[in-house]
Amino acid sequence: MADTSPANMPPHLVQFLLGGQTCVIATIDEQGFPQTTLMTWVVARNPQTLTVAVDLRSRALKNLRANPRAALEVLGDNLCYGLRGTAVVEKDRMQSPPFPCALVAVHIEDVRDHAAAGIAFKGPTYTFHPGKEHRAGVEEAVFAELKGPTPTI
Repeated sequence: MADTSPANMPPHLVQFLLGGQTCVIATIDEQGFPQTTLMTWVVARNPQTLTVAVDLRSRALKNLRANPRAALEVLGDNLCYGLRGTAVVEKDRMQSPPFPCALVAVHIEDVRDHAAAGIAFKGPTYTFHPGKEHRAGVEEAVFAELKGPTPTI
């Protein structure tokens, strides 16, 4: 039986994943084929958990409901990680996105550094078109909802 104990993302990866980074998530469709989806609403809630806003109408959510196994490729400047884990729909309908999304938590079970010695990787980025800068405020609300409430002691 496979070990499904949590794996820790390194601190610099958790810091990178505080919101607004481009990731690719791979799910498994009903025929057993991998399906990839580009995601930007991804947040590291802690070193063992990523949260993702997933469109309710998407194949990715349909796939995750049927088979919760997922893989993510995280790409940034001089940063390239492969993550694998099990997804759980924590909230069927988020409040902050401008279209219907579920809040999905991915409990990380495997972390692999895909960086190669001597290679400087330049990660993907995105910006808003002129006149669409207001979307940054929408994103901040989505990221806050993905992070969840501040822990209390």
